Order: sequence, then structure tokens, then C-alpha cells
Amino acid sequence: MAVFHQQHLRSAIDIIEAYHFNEPFSLFLKNYFRRHKKFGSKDRKTIADLCFGYFRIGQSAHSYTIQEQAIIGFYLTHSADNGFLVHINPDLSKSIEKSLEEKLILLQAFFPDFVASNIFSFKQHLSHSLEHTPFNFSHLQKPLVYINIRNQSRDGFVKQLTLHQIPFASEGSYIGFEQHIDLSKWFDIDKDLLVQDISSQRTFGLLDGYPMAGNYVWDACAGSGGKSILAADAFHFRRHYVSDIREHILDELSRRFKLAAVRIEKSFCVDLTNSLSVQVAKQFLPSDGVDLIIADVPCTGAGTWGRSPEWLRSFDPTSIDTYHHKQVKILENLLPFINENGYLLYITCSVFARENEDVLNAMVEKHAIKVLKQTYFIGYPHRGDQLFAALITL
Repeated sequence: MAVFHQQHLRSAIDIIEAYHFNEPFSLFLKNYFRRHKKFGSKDRKTIADLCFGYFRIGQSAHSYTIQEQAIIGFYLTHSADNGFLVHINPDLSKSIEKSLEEKLILLQAFFPDFVASNIFSFKQHLSHSLEHTPFNFSHLQKPLVYINIRNQSRDGFVKQLTLHQIPFASEGSYIGFEQHIDLSKWFDIDKDLLVQDISSQRTFGLLDGYPMAGNYVWDACAGSGGKSILAADAFHFRRHYVSDIREHILDELSRRFKLAAVRIEKSFCVDLTNSLSVQVAKQFLPSDGVDLIIADVPCTGAGTWGRSPEWLRSFDPTSIDTYHHKQVKILENLLPFINENGYLLYITCSVFARENEDVLNAMVEKHAIKVLKQTYFIGYPHRGDQLFAALITL
């Protein structure tokens, strides 16, 4: 059996060494297993756990070998041993069920150069609105997949989950699931429910208490359209306009909108960091502007690294300033399209002040705008993402 687990460890090391951060690790791993069909489902799970554990500990044990880091990662990300540690490191296996605080102390005896605070090693860029310590350790756990229920009551949906014996987590009005649960077996995704993180769903709460005309909405950096569908359900806009810099992503958005029964008025491709984007957008948008612009802008994504922990090891902090300038330019190009009583909802999935508070400060200094609200939506206590959002008007 020991040899069996040594093979898992060796396979994990081979995969980590072959990965060069050119694509999401989850996609790389999926393709790796597709090419190497010798691994059974249990093998794949253990190997994947070792790989992701290695990434989840970030730079905290960089002086140790990949094998040692994978073992540390497995130890810190599991509360029970599947037989791996008892054969690979029996001493750690004895304390696998202890609390994280106890495990961190015990770990020092075996790996004295381990620095727990370096899991998320970019503290100097972190907004003062977030506490580094709990956020740092939140990367050791897998986030949940949250959904927004469509076309039925929450109670009715929960009855269906109970009927099908689908385990779920309830966080107030929000419902989350472990990542391995395939909801498409029982529900039509985008029609019955929308996969959307708990913090993403909460961003529209910034509009509470502000009158919304409900005529025109423009999702300016639409991606695959999740927030557009949320907006449609929440405000029932008469006309939906969507744009993105990537043409292929707009094709995916169109497919999702059809499933969600949301009609697109206009869909167009535009680079909002380009000064000519204003002229492009004018060809598609109402001449008197829109009631709500949703600007979920390109960013470092540092608030979502719990889902893609490889960034804890590969992120280049110099890109923060690059994103800052892009974000300011995008907002400047969006301002002409806010109508007289309209709003702009600025959103990032970053935790860096330079992409959030500093962007707003730069905009307020240069333009006659009002920031009505701004806040971080902290998801890690509920195994969700971290988002920043601000509501802007003229």
C-alpha cells in the first residue's frame, strides 16, 4: 500500500513540474488525466488533492522540495486521512484531525522554515478593509459553488434538493454546493438556476434604496453574462445591451441568454481601454444613455484565488498597476453613457486597494462624479469569493 501512495505522490510531482502556468491548472490537470487514462477515479482524486494542496500553501514553504510541499499542503487542506499520510508521513497523520491552529504549531517541528503568513504573500498590496490573517488561511479550503434560484421559490427548490438527496450549504438566502456535485443531472443550468458566487449575487444590494427606471441596462464587460441575467431577474429591464472585448465570449453569452429567456437588444465587441471605444459604443446604445451600466472590469482576480490557487505561486505584482490604469480608462469611457438619473456599478474580484479604492479616488479627482457606496463583499467565511463594488452616479 505504501508503494501505491508513493506512486500518487510521484505522479503529483510530475504534473506540477510539467505545469508552466500557461493555462488554468484545473484545465491542465483535466487534459493530463484525459491523456493518461491509467488513473482510476480514486487515483485522480488523491493526485489532484496533492497538486492543489501544493498550490494552496502559496510561498509558505518555498525552501522545501515539491514533495515536501505537497505533503504539507495535503496535511493542511485535509481534516481526515484517506490512507495517504499514514504511509507517507505517519507523524503528521496522527494530528490530521486537529484544528488548523494546532496543526500549524505541530508543523513547525517537522518543517521549521514553513512561514504560514506567506500563503498569500502579497500583504503589502492588500486593502486595509481586509484582515490578512483570516484571508490568508482561507486559501486552504475549497470554495463552494453558489447558485441563484430562478423561476421558483427557495422553499420549493430546497424540497427538490431534499427529494434528490443533494447535500447543500445554506448561508441565509444563499445556497452553495461542493464542487464535485453536478447539478445539471437534476436542473437546467441558466434556466432553473444561475451559478453565481455568493459575493457576486450580493453586489446588486448596493442599488437598494436607489430608484431604478428599469428601461436600459448595459453590461459593458459582460463576460459570459452571469451578472446580466441577475440584473434581468432583479430589475426587469426593457432592453439589455452587452459588450465585451472577446467575440467568442459573446457567443457563449448569447447561448446562456437563450436558455435564461433574456432578450438581448444589442451585443457588440469593443475594447473599452481604447479612446475610440466611445464612438463604437455610440453606434449601439440609446442616444440618451442607459439607466444602469454594469462594469465588472478586468482585474488581477486576487479575490478568487481560492478557486485557482496556482496564482498564489505565479502572480506578478507589477501587473496591479497595469490593471489600475486599464480600469480608470474603462470608467472614463463609460461615463458619457450614464443617463441623467442613471448609475454605474463598478465591480472587481480583486482585494488590492490599487484596483479598487485608488481607482475611485483617481476618478473623483478628475471627473464630476459621486460615489454613493463602496464596499468589499467578503466571501471567505462562507467559502466564497471576495469582491469589491461601488455605485457611481453623475
